[in-house]
Amino acid sequence: MGRSIGVAVTPSNNGNAASTQGRDWRTLGACRTEDPDLFHPAGKTGPYLVQIRKAKAICRACPVVQQCLGWALDNREMNGVIGGMDEDERRRLLKRTRRWSAGNPERAWVQILRDRRPEFLALKAANRSVNEIAVELGTNTQTVHNVLRALEAEKTGVAA
Repeated sequence: MGRSIGVAVTPSNNGNAASTQGRDWRTLGACRTEDPDLFHPAGKTGPYLVQIRKAKAICRACPVVQQCLGWALDNREMNGVIGGMDEDERRRLLKRTRRWSAGNPERAWVQILRDRRPEFLALKAANRSVNEIAVELGTNTQTVHNVLRALEAEKTGVAA
């Protein structure tokens, strides 16, 4: 049995799967008809580079690549090509996000409200998913949910 990439072929994500027009985003993945081993090269050099490029090309054409990447980052999935990035690229992205958070003792959602509110609101107005917003802002979905709660509290006049 081939290895699952944990995305297109996994039946559930503990009930946290993002939907695209009422469907589980994983059912829309371009990888769902591909051999899962393509997304799990046995190395990072030589012929495996060709395999990695092929997997990333499939991701680039995928309609749910942002949701997939968000899932991989949220779940700290570090194996294979997922969401258009290989494991090293995802590690670097997570490291940058952690470094940004560590260098700023203030809560990430407060910083987004203060420093990146227009960008956040534009993404929300464009009907971007929570995962997509998180990826765009270099944060996680929990922070996005916290921003959404704070915005709702501002609107209703209730403390967050």
